[in-house]
Amino acid sequence: MATTKVTGLGDNFYVGGYNLSPDVSSLDTLSSPVQLIDITTFTYKAYSRLGGKRDGAISFTTLLDINYPVISNPGMPASNTPVTNTYGYPVYVTITGGTLTNVLVNGVSVGTTAGTYAVPVLGTIAITYSLAPTWNWFALGTEHNALAPLPTSDVIFSYFQGSAVGNPAASMNAKQVDYDPTRGTDASITFKVDAQANSYGLEWGRQLTAGPRTDNGATTGAYFDSGVAGGAYGCQAYLHIFSLVGTNVDVTVTHATTSGGTYTTLLDFGSQTAIGGYRQTVSNTTQVNEFLKVVTAGTFSQVIFAVNFVKNQTAGVTF
Repeated sequence: MATTKVTGLGDNFYVGGYNLSPDVSSLDTLSSPVQLIDITTFTYKAYSRLGGKRDGAISFTTLLDINYPVISNPGMPASNTPVTNTYGYPVYVTITGGTLTNVLVNGVSVGTTAGTYAVPVLGTIAITYSLAPTWNWFALGTEHNALAPLPTSDVIFSYFQGSAVGNPAASMNAKQVDYDPTRGTDASITFKVDAQANSYGLEWGRQLTAGPRTDNGATTGAYFDSGVAGGAYGCQAYLHIFSLVGTNVDVTVTHATTSGGTYTTLLDFGSQTAIGGYRQTVSNTTQVNEFLKVVTAGTFSQVIFAVNFVKNQTAGVTF
């Protein structure tokens, strides 16, 4: 059987809703080891083993990118009072809590509830509320913002081979364990980052988006033929939301037995209001049909996201 060789050029790498592809210089380790359990008895002439706990590890090297530093949150103003973005770059404002009826950017209503909103350079944002919410201002998309905090919570790491629907992708729910700089003799600065799987092992799946996908409103994507007619073995999926302008987005994976058939919801990531990485799963006895579509709904004017879909090939997959 003929094989096709590919390079790593043009690949993508995501961490918790940050697209770090322009900053990652090398993917050093991508592994999913399985611990072995010896069950050798007197009847065997050599070792006999069962597959045990599945694990995962990712290591990569990044360049230093601090073009968009972590920024300070302005104080929450009185209701309907504009606040100007005086930073030299666009910002995203995530609003949580409170009781609000309107969000205006440059005087134009862009939403009525909590969510994430983009504010251009020297643009204004105003919130009409009866109970004050809280907000978080941040600059989106840099390697340093994503990795420097060394979060203690779980983070979704994903490697996408190329940018085509159906291409291989690997994702992992993990802990980031370091962010160690090295200064080269040429004055370059690189960082070594290691991530260790937590709760689940590293999983290989297929891209259901051609790299990052941009939807400017509710959208039903084109179908993907998974090539396998059915299988009641369940599935898992990983979602990265890189940018959300609006109140919320709900990303679902739908399926059907034929490409032009009736599509029903297979897996739902729920209503999300901010950038980030998410993992969703269904029972390992769920029927997964051959044809899949990614659908977005919610109150937004733009969302940029990517989905890795893992269709279990055998019964009894557990984590």
